Amino acid sequence: MSIDPADLIFIGGTGRSGTHATARLLGHHSRFADVPIEARFHCNKRGMPDLLEGRITLRTYLEKVRSFWWHRVRVDGQPRGLYNLLRRGELDAALDRFEAAYGDDPLQACRDLYLELLAGVAERRGKPGLVEMSSHNVREAQTIMRLFPEARIVHALRDGRDSASSVTGKTWGPRKTGAAIGWWADRLRAIERGIHGSEDGARFEVPADRFRVVMLDELVGPDRESVYAELLDFLGVEDEPVVHEFFEREMTPANAHVGRWRQGLHAPSRLLVQKRYERTVAALEREGNHAAPSLRAVLDREAAGVHA
Repeated sequence: MSIDPADLIFIGGTGRSGTHATARLLGHHSRFADVPIEARFHCNKRGMPDLLEGRITLRTYLEKVRSFWWHRVRVDGQPRGLYNLLRRGELDAALDRFEAAYGDDPLQACRDLYLELLAGVAERRGKPGLVEMSSHNVREAQTIMRLFPEARIVHALRDGRDSASSVTGKTWGPRKTGAAIGWWADRLRAIERGIHGSEDGARFEVPADRFRVVMLDELVGPDRESVYAELLDFLGVEDEPVVHEFFEREMTPANAHVGRWRQGLHAPSRLLVQKRYERTVAALEREGNHAAPSLRAVLDREAAGVHA
């Protein structure tokens, strides 16, 4: 199946930031099929970015695709991986073709592999486009733009206090909300380097018409309809009843767990988290982080007593 790069959507974020919800929303559109897992092989550590930059060998990359990214079991016992999307023989055949082609044209080989492994998701649903939601997509925007210059990248952003609170319940993040805010901010800084970075000494920036920040708090907030409309406009598609119905039913403050960070915290602890978060957002503003204006807007709205 052939997919036009303009029909490729990559959604990413810090983790626990609304990537899955945003992908599911877009997956209801007649134009886009959402990949039901985080594919990761194109953007995570020891993935395509490391391969193309020579930080790992082709053999190392192939081994990881055939093992960890094919089938992995999370600490909660839930299996994940590409085995959900295609048969083992299909994977092996695609990797053999990739290995044979990589030496002559690494970028084309990576483009072809991405599409060969994932395009079946769109084909089975009879849709021309594809939405993928690996959290590192935005962090590795530089590589994605090299591979698919006409693709669109969406940064799913969420109030850092809620992201941090959500992370504390996971095995891979800090256990305290205050520390998790620092973890979240460091990931935003890494994402910033992926959007505004450098390559071989030259400055790199994702084109504005290919990149969009979608703040989950705004997508479920008082002005949610305009935020929703702006997202569809950015993607170049019209609204559809089935998409709007999902938006109204599922994209709500309750489902987004807006304000979850306050739960279980006494007033003194809430004040400490609030102060740390305000200092962190101020630091991101001073650094010129692209996410800072959206984060500040939510804080200002909160200070004014306007809630989702």
